Amino acid sequence: MADINSFTFTGRLVKDALMKTLPTGKQLLELSVAVNTGYGDYKKTLFVKVNIWGARGEKIAGFLKKGGLVGVTGSLDKNTWTDRDGIEHTEFMVNAVDIVMLSSKKMEAEPESSTEEDPTF
Repeated sequence: MADINSFTFTGRLVKDALMKTLPTGKQLLELSVAVNTGYGDYKKTLFVKVNIWGARGEKIAGFLKKGGLVGVTGSLDKNTWTDRDGIEHTEFMVNAVDIVMLSSKKMEAEPESSTEEDPTF
């Protein structure tokens, strides 16, 4: 049986999406998504790094703003490196296959109610 590497979640963007051009010329859109898990005393927030490669990332970069709610499906990946001090680091990320903008903070804002009274003449 083949292994299946599929990771699906929803969460809010921690900051605006960041578009990068790598030295190889490839385009990379980076996101950081806050995902809440658990409940009550066990509630915690996970911060998931998401990569969107190529033209797809370029097309949606302007729409992915801090606080927006997104749904992401992709494959889980790991990057390991050693820094100058010889300390080994490991970073997990999701290479997005599909991303859906579920709402934005602007869409969720309630309409402002007018508190001004009618002027008296």
